Amino acid sequence: MKVELSQIKTIGRDIMRPEGVMALDNGDLYTADGHGRCSKINRDGETTFFGDVGGAPNGICIDGKGNCIIANIGNGQVQSLSPDGRHEVLLTHVENKRIPAPNFPFIDSRERLWVSNSSEQENLQEALQKPVPDGSIVLIADKKSKIVAEGICFANGITLDQDEEFFYVAETMLRRVLRYKIAEDGSLTGPEVYGPENLGRLGFPDGIAFDEAGNLWVTFPALNAVGYITPKGELELAIEDPERKILNRPTNICFGWENRKIAFLGSLDGTNIPYFEAPFPGMRLIHQK
Repeated sequence: MKVELSQIKTIGRDIMRPEGVMALDNGDLYTADGHGRCSKINRDGETTFFGDVGGAPNGICIDGKGNCIIANIGNGQVQSLSPDGRHEVLLTHVENKRIPAPNFPFIDSRERLWVSNSSEQENLQEALQKPVPDGSIVLIADKKSKIVAEGICFANGITLDQDEEFFYVAETMLRRVLRYKIAEDGSLTGPEVYGPENLGRLGFPDGIAFDEAGNLWVTFPALNAVGYITPKGELELAIEDPERKILNRPTNICFGWENRKIAFLGSLDGTNIPYFEAPFPGMRLIHQK
């Protein structure tokens, strides 16, 4: 399936680095904002800001109570931001180790919180320029946290499949997606490569999300494109925008509005949220009915 650039619309305004985006059932969108806060965009496009969490909010998800969970890659904190602007810090260290680069959070149906930590290096630019396999996955369950996977070369976007049988992470600097088997206690075994062994010269995957047909959608900021890995393991590019006419280094994708048929894109350089009609509904997340 190809999406023409003319089919893509935008919503919201004046957002800085909306890396993460999530759609709520009431039609609102939440995004990360590079000024150390989040934005709320209503269906009319009105954009307001809330919270003062510092750092650089990156990936976000929504918990069952409507709080925005933030992986704050700028200050090394995983945070919970309520709609009234108050926040609390959920995580800074695991097993006596600081987590310097929380990148993306995901909450499963058992309300366990999974978080990718891109690298142990404090300087993220160095981690990108001289990548080493020091990324990890953290699981927070029953108020306890543990590292459940290590040795990932820049751990980025994460998700579980619809049956919550497998855990997926974008291993950005090796240009591939990894899949792990999930045990009852949340421990992970594997990994194996999911889809192509190499996603292409500029195929550095960032955000990932499933639709109900089993396609794993992937954003490619360096390629300025969005695609999906089919259930057969083949990569299909759905949107390509090499001239950056509407996409601005897309980083994350989520699904919402009626029947979760609208796909929304976060980005590194955008100031609004591009969106388009997807061929299949997005996989339901914990905050969606």
